[in-house]
Amino acid sequence: MLGPARAESAQLGVPGPLQIGRVISVQPDHLPFPRAQVSVGGRTVGVELTLPGARPGDLVELSGTRQPDGSTVYLVSDFERRPALIALTVLFVAVAFAVGRGKGLRAVAGMGFSLAVILLGVIPAILAGWNPLGVALCGSLSILVLSVTFVHGLNWTSGAALLGTFAACGVTLGLATLSADVAHLSGVGNETTLFLQNLGVQLDFRALLLAGVTIGALGAIVDATVPQAAVVRELAYHQPDMTWGTLYRSAMRVGLDHIGSLINTLVLAYAGTSLPLLVLLYAGAVPWAEAVNAETLATVVVQTLVGSTGLVLAVPLTSLIAALAFQGGRLPAPGAGERHVH
Repeated sequence: MLGPARAESAQLGVPGPLQIGRVISVQPDHLPFPRAQVSVGGRTVGVELTLPGARPGDLVELSGTRQPDGSTVYLVSDFERRPALIALTVLFVAVAFAVGRGKGLRAVAGMGFSLAVILLGVIPAILAGWNPLGVALCGSLSILVLSVTFVHGLNWTSGAALLGTFAACGVTLGLATLSADVAHLSGVGNETTLFLQNLGVQLDFRALLLAGVTIGALGAIVDATVPQAAVVRELAYHQPDMTWGTLYRSAMRVGLDHIGSLINTLVLAYAGTSLPLLVLLYAGAVPWAEAVNAETLATVVVQTLVGSTGLVLAVPLTSLIAALAFQGGRLPAPGAGERHVH
């Protein structure tokens, strides 16, 4: 795990490339920062340990800076977290396979593809000057088409689910645009956008905000549309004489349970990401009526409400599309991937 010691090649006064070292010992009484011995590149160096909570055995990132007298001063910059992230990824894949078997592995592969599209396609296109909303929307919809068909197969259930998702996505995007206009959201109400501005990145931050709202809601919407389409498909298979109206009403009785659980999941997800902000407002004794008017918190409220609205509408939209498509036993028996299973 130890990287090669390459600090000697650095220019005078210029930090060398980051290296990985392991903390051997810590002297906590040393002020102002604890003094530590770190093994890096096959040798032991002394550094001031500015990382809180660092203990012997921890992996850390550090860089060396050449001094005029020829010596090298090392500075610890951060913990080395990649081994923990790799271990967690392996655990996730193992659990997905153990529980979901082939479909679980396909879901993991679909997730990897989604991240690749966002990291290698959407973000570079946004930085290249393309409209963030259009890029994010096209990227997300392409991800949905490929991931849903890859995980659940190319069948009538996936087709109905995707149509319901597209319809709900259109409603969500329109509502997000209207809400941003009415609430006067500029998209520059947080530190991240301020950092981007300081870096000289020229973006339409309002479009970036709308793209984030739409992408954030799409995942939850798909979680509602796929099982809802499967429910209608299963009902139509077992009772082919049901009319589309009866199919719709029967499916909606199941869909109400999906709506309740998924809305709660969406709200908790947004609340979790905004928890430090909420704690800060509470600690500062800011009245909630005043705090919610600030753009940072108002943006979170708009994201939650717009996403939840799109999620609620996704269930009846998908149920209606699937009921019209599946009524009268006009389709063959559903395959294993089309059955509604929890």
